[in-house]
Amino acid sequence: MNMHRIESGTSDGDALGFFESLFSGWLEIGENHRLYLHFIISRDKNKGNTQALLRQWIAQGYDVRVVMPRPIMQHLLKKLQFVPSMESLPEWYDGIVECWRRPKAWLWPGSSENCQEAGEFVDVDEIKKESLPEQGL
Repeated sequence: MNMHRIESGTSDGDALGFFESLFSGWLEIGENHRLYLHFIISRDKNKGNTQALLRQWIAQGYDVRVVMPRPIMQHLLKKLQFVPSMESLPEWYDGIVECWRRPKAWLWPGSSENCQEAGEFVDVDEIKKESLPEQGL
């Protein structure tokens, strides 16, 4: 996968809302709207800036992945209904690493693998049937 490294405070970072005045860190963005957040420090703790940034990326259709999040970030990711998964990112890490992501069924069409990854296919309609209560007609 062709990935592009972006740091806070750069023009690419600013275009993503990853402003140096709010954050320190770096991410990678790749094809199919996949975004890996490798490292982030909020300059104003407990102001909701990190949560707002993640929500913005999700609303823009990015498949947001957070690499090896610390416990405080895991707490935030759980609130956003991210789930832990394992991935190989050999350019940066040895072996398999933990990456938190949104469930595949929630990804926008055209982002990432369009609900197909690692040979696994997710039937979005079936998941909707299982998770949504039946509506009386």
